[in-house]
Amino acid sequence: MKKKSLVVLLLSLSLVVPLVAKTIHIKKIGELPNFVAMGPDGGFAYVTSYGTGELIEVDLKRKAISRATVVGIAPLGIALTDAGKTALVACKESGTLAVINLETFRVEADIKVGGAPNAVAVDPRGYRAFVTNFGRTKEGLVNIVDLRERRMSGSVKVGMAPIALVVSRITELVYVVNGGSGEVWTLDPGRLAITQKMTVGSYPVGIAISPNGERLFVSNSQSNDLSVIDTKSGNVLVTVPVGKNPFGVVVSPDGKRVFVVNSTSRNISLLPADLSSFEATTLPVEKGPVGIDVAPDGKSVVVVNEQSNSLSVVEIR
Repeated sequence: MKKKSLVVLLLSLSLVVPLVAKTIHIKKIGELPNFVAMGPDGGFAYVTSYGTGELIEVDLKRKAISRATVVGIAPLGIALTDAGKTALVACKESGTLAVINLETFRVEADIKVGGAPNAVAVDPRGYRAFVTNFGRTKEGLVNIVDLRERRMSGSVKVGMAPIALVVSRITELVYVVNGGSGEVWTLDPGRLAITQKMTVGSYPVGIAISPNGERLFVSNSQSNDLSVIDTKSGNVLVTVPVGKNPFGVVVSPDGKRVFVVNSTSRNISLLPADLSSFEATTLPVEKGPVGIDVAPDGKSVVVVNEQSNSLSVVEIR
């Protein structure tokens, strides 16, 4: 314990390079917007509007909404696939996964998954989507969708209140956040089996993975911290304090930075992914930030502010 404390102290004393950030706020983004995905060229952001049932496209150069379309009742999680030409949106009250062609901006399919779908992630080859589903009992589900046939192909029972998930581009393993049990479960999609359960903080709600697949970053909303997990051992390497009620989390494409949205603090905590410092840089946004994504070049992030009906674009230099 003493040795670990000394390591933490030395790391926390490491030099933090100051950042210069410029933030703009784009207003009137639907009602109760929740989640966001950046397009592959970084020019557009796609936001789910829970209150209006829409997917909204925001032109980041013009700083304005460019298109919107109704996708279902109470849309939440979003993932892009097909080289950014298709969006998948989990619609909680519809019990569907909407498939949207981003060129025509029309819904091409509504795949029935049932229950209360919340978040969605896609495997590296773009063949399967994984959808967290609160279900109708204490146990939640991960529903597996065949994207080529556009139908649900199976499901796996997970823990209580599965909220978020992420897929490793290296191993194709799926990591599921179970908010109710304070755990992250590893799902092997080939075997349709849970292979590992990892305890994190209190009511985890967000997860991201490093590009090399070696570390998971899990935001714990009630303990106000970030758990960092080594994927090979399944051990929590360290737990880092962040702001109040952390939610969304994302890693920059180069694997060097981690961004955590703090909903009650109204800001973002920015940390080095290599844990060379535990002293976070904080970047203010607007009221009720929830979802976050990072541009392909890593030079900006977009944050959805649920209680402000806005999108914050933070340029980092």
